[in-house]
Amino acid sequence: MKFDKNTIIGFALMIIMLLAFTWYQTNEQKAVMKEQARLDSLAMANAPVAAINATSSDSQAPTSSVSLSDSAAKIVSAQADQWRYGLFAPSRMGQAQDFILKNSKVAVTLSTRGGMITSAEMLTEYKNFHTKENVKLWSDSLSAMKLVFYLNGQGPIKSNELFFQSQILGTDAEGNPQTVSMKLQSNDPGKYIEYVYQLLPDAYQVNCKLNIVGLDREMELSSKPVALEWFAMGNPNEKGLSAERQKCSVFYRETGEDRDYLSETSSDELRTEKDLHWMAFKQDYFSAAVIAPAGFKTGSYLQIGVPTDSVSTKNYFANLILPVSPGSASSTDLQFYLGPNDYKELKSTQAEEFDRIIDYGWSIIGTVNRYCIRPLFWFFQSFIGSWGLIILLVTLTIKTVLFPITWKNLLSSAKMRVLKPEIDEINKKFEGKDPIEKQQATMSLYRQTGVNPFAGCIPVLLQMPILYAMFRFFPAEIVLRGKSFWWADDLAAYDSIFSWERHIPILSEIYGNHISGFTILMCISTYLYSQMSMGSQPQMAQQPGMPNMKVMMNLFTVMMLFFFNNQASGLALYYFIANMTSIGQMWVIKKYFIDEDAIRAKIDNNKKKPKSKSSFMQRLEEAQKAQKSKLDQIKKQSK
Repeated sequence: MKFDKNTIIGFALMIIMLLAFTWYQTNEQKAVMKEQARLDSLAMANAPVAAINATSSDSQAPTSSVSLSDSAAKIVSAQADQWRYGLFAPSRMGQAQDFILKNSKVAVTLSTRGGMITSAEMLTEYKNFHTKENVKLWSDSLSAMKLVFYLNGQGPIKSNELFFQSQILGTDAEGNPQTVSMKLQSNDPGKYIEYVYQLLPDAYQVNCKLNIVGLDREMELSSKPVALEWFAMGNPNEKGLSAERQKCSVFYRETGEDRDYLSETSSDELRTEKDLHWMAFKQDYFSAAVIAPAGFKTGSYLQIGVPTDSVSTKNYFANLILPVSPGSASSTDLQFYLGPNDYKELKSTQAEEFDRIIDYGWSIIGTVNRYCIRPLFWFFQSFIGSWGLIILLVTLTIKTVLFPITWKNLLSSAKMRVLKPEIDEINKKFEGKDPIEKQQATMSLYRQTGVNPFAGCIPVLLQMPILYAMFRFFPAEIVLRGKSFWWADDLAAYDSIFSWERHIPILSEIYGNHISGFTILMCISTYLYSQMSMGSQPQMAQQPGMPNMKVMMNLFTVMMLFFFNNQASGLALYYFIANMTSIGQMWVIKKYFIDEDAIRAKIDNNKKKPKSKSSFMQRLEEAQKAQKSKLDQIKKQSK
């Protein structure tokens, strides 16, 4: 194989781009370390107060010749609480107690310390890949949810510093709490803050009503709003932490806008400029979200941080301004979703565009996935248990639908192959002469024979949305999570036929510490398909300065080995089956359906018929003439 200068340069540039991308990813991690330090400080600030108090009580007080008696210390502490918490000072004392709201799908833990949700655990088939235990959405010990409000003269009050009084309002048939009241009582029974939680049956949703009663004079609602503050460190639940992190972010929807999200690859933040309908701490296949039917107010704050450790996916933070207005009795409704990124479950919340937490891709790509690919998977899933077989049937269905396009493409290639001798004559005739005249002669030949040189491009363009849609579908679809096929233990994660522990610089970053079997099969089939496909194309003379296409295709196949090694194994399996199906279709069409002698006869017959120029050909020839005229003028001026 002969390599010209341009091919070698192209090869070198691709290698440099691959290394540059690896360098960029590494430095991106370093760039977020400073941001992480700030988030770590934020995590400490949001850590449960009990842990801080415990640390303080374990430490020894400074040695002093004078010490307060126990009674005097209690008096001083009570006075300090009264000054800091005002009418809520009595709620500083209490005993932390957990209440678990549980149905068939999820267990949600509430604590009397702060009165809010402290953990959420899946009770369905979803398991942590590493521990094989139930999936937990965040790390309980390093996460906190609290209400922040202001009292006249006391400043900001955080609910996780106070104890709530609990009351079970409803249970299921087995006696499990389903509706619980958490009340922050003041020194006046008619003045309190209350959450009423209700876990919906057979769902991942918890409804919450916030009631603020009798506090219109004590709370500065007109100038200092009430906010829900939530910090969470995501638990790693999937096979590869780096791949999982790339799909974790804060998703949200502002009123009147499309669903949007913060960066998935670096630290990011947002101060909302409109009311916020909902916000979700989205992980790879699970989300912890809160929906406000009345909308969180403008000025709410969202933040995502990339950890430097290996024990969490992302650091999430939200400060959501609640739609609470001044009055003797004010309330607002919230809805928490704590579950999988499953289309039907997300859709059941009835929140607009909430199902688009599943990122199937933008514009036409997402449309193809939502309304074509996903229903097709569901159809086969309804009566087939093997996911490898389902992917096979989906692939065959798609290739069958696209068969007319494949046929058009191969037929166009056959026509161009038949015309190649005449095109070669034109190239030889105008060699070293005006290239525009050569183009006009070539286009004239196409017009006389009725061959459209662009006919092969259109079918390829029509197939591109499908090809890219599948690339976005497999990593996003939770139904593939945990499903095995052949040696792959999880079709939603990479497969491995061989792995090693040792870290190899650069190689480990761009390739990984394993070899994906399905990626190997995919690349072999891609190579075979490209060789067969290029063999069916007319071998045109290589233009000076243009790279060798065969070399470029081979290089592309090698690069796919690196790119797909850490992708979902189901995706590589799909492309492998698609390539083998395309090879079969190409062989059958060329052998049984395309007769090049008949094509030659039709082309010769077309030459005998006078052909009128199409409007497109007229415009093309006029543009060529104008270009030639301009070049002639330039040549005259240069002389």
